[in-house]
Amino acid sequence: DKVSGRDMLRESRQSLPQTPVIMITAYAKVESALEAMKLGAYDFLEKPLTYDKLLLRIEHGLERARLAQENQELRQELLGESEIIGDSPVMAKLKAQIEIAAPTDGWVLITGENGTGKELVARWVHVRSKRASGPFVAVNCAAIPEELIESELFGHEKGAFTGAIQRKRGRFEMADGGTIFLDEIGDMSLMTQAKILRILQEHRFERVGGNETIEVNVRVIAATNKDLQVEMSSGRFREDLFYRLNVIPFHVPALRERRDDIPRLVERFLARYA
Repeated sequence: DKVSGRDMLRESRQSLPQTPVIMITAYAKVESALEAMKLGAYDFLEKPLTYDKLLLRIEHGLERARLAQENQELRQELLGESEIIGDSPVMAKLKAQIEIAAPTDGWVLITGENGTGKELVARWVHVRSKRASGPFVAVNCAAIPEELIESELFGHEKGAFTGAIQRKRGRFEMADGGTIFLDEIGDMSLMTQAKILRILQEHRFERVGGNETIEVNVRVIAATNKDLQVEMSSGRFREDLFYRLNVIPFHVPALRERRDDIPRLVERFLARYA
């Protein structure tokens, strides 16, 4: 039986959805091109062809397929790394809270002891949010020296200080359209806290040594192992910053609070490392 190009396109999209398809026809019409695109064609060419044009479109199609594959692999890697293991009551409650909160754009404050998996929770929130296709940028505030943290967060212009040999984008700029995770935010100095608060309020900033105003659209997830109520009472953490961040609070329980999950964690680590 005679099979049309549209039929072949439809069948190829079903059997090989990741493969880009270029339609070639001697009867080019705007309606035909639009229909082919709706059916999933990557491109639409009319005869007579030139080899240079055909090769160029093939190269572009292959590049697009490669980027799509890389994006899918990176997303799968992120999803795999972001799996939270555990079905104990406290973990079931935490997962249920995440499923409700993640699709919103509310900012999140995660508390918990060192090693409980606060970054894991942050990644889980990100991959289940409307920003999942955007970047997830993690910043360990405790690991960056005080004199460098402003440059790390906001970036700097060439010549802004000794050693600034070229312009550098900051973490907030890199996270535009996605999520920024501020880990151990309780370790920030009061001066840096004030600058962070300004960004969170205005969604704009300038690079160190620059005067260009940069606007960003980011979802903020912060985490700390400290009791911020105590830190605020002691004057080491700003109340206005706390209330700005603490829109959706999560607490990650320590392992001693969910001993029933240990066998599943052991199985996962054995499968990964042995």
